[in-house]
Amino acid sequence: MIAFIGVPVLLYTLGDFPRRNYLMETLSLTTILGFTILMSQFFLSRINKKLVKDIRMVNVLKIHKFIGYLFISILLFHPFFIIVPKFFDNGVTPSDAFLKLITTFSGLGVILGLIAYSCVLILMISAFFRFKLHLKYSTWRSLHGVLTLLFVITATWHVIDIGRHSNTSFSVYYVLIVATGVYALLRTYLFKTTKSSKEHRNTLKIIK
Repeated sequence: MIAFIGVPVLLYTLGDFPRRNYLMETLSLTTILGFTILMSQFFLSRINKKLVKDIRMVNVLKIHKFIGYLFISILLFHPFFIIVPKFFDNGVTPSDAFLKLITTFSGLGVILGLIAYSCVLILMISAFFRFKLHLKYSTWRSLHGVLTLLFVITATWHVIDIGRHSNTSFSVYYVLIVATGVYALLRTYLFKTTKSSKEHRNTLKIIK
C-alpha cells in the first residue's frame, strides 16, 4: 500500500502548493488518499494472483469490499468537503456554494467530475444491493467493471484538470497507477480465456 498512501503523502508534502488552514488541507489530503487508495482496488481482487494465493480469495474479497465501501463513502463526501469551509468564512454561503457546485458546467473538468461522481455512486449502490437487483453474477461483474473504468478515467481527468494539488508529479503519478490498473483489468478479463462457470459459482458463494 506504500504506492497508494506513502507516495501521494510524499508528493503532497514536497509539493509547492499554496497552503491554507488546517481544516482545508486535511480535507484535501483526505480526498487525495481516498482517490489513490480506491485505485488500489484494481490489485485487491482476483487479478492479484499472488495475494489470492497468500491469503485466499475469501479474504481478498473481504478487504476489497471494506476498502470499497469506506473510500467510496469518503469520495461521495468530496463536494461537501468543498462546502464545509464556507461555514467559517464571510464570503459565499454554504447553500449558495453547493448550488453553484452542482449547476456549474463551464468546464470539461467540472463535467467529468459530475460523471465520475455519478459512476461511483452507482458503483456503491449496485454493490450494496447486488442480490436485491437480481442480476446474474456475470452481468453484475460486467456492470461493475464498466462503471469502474468510466469512473477512473473521468475522475483522473477531473483531478488533473482542476485539482488544487495536481502538479506535474501528481499528474504523472495518477496516470501511472490508473494505466497500470486498467491494463491489469483488461489483461485479465479481455485478453485471457474467460473463467469457467464453476469458478464463477464458487466466487458467488464466497461473495454471499
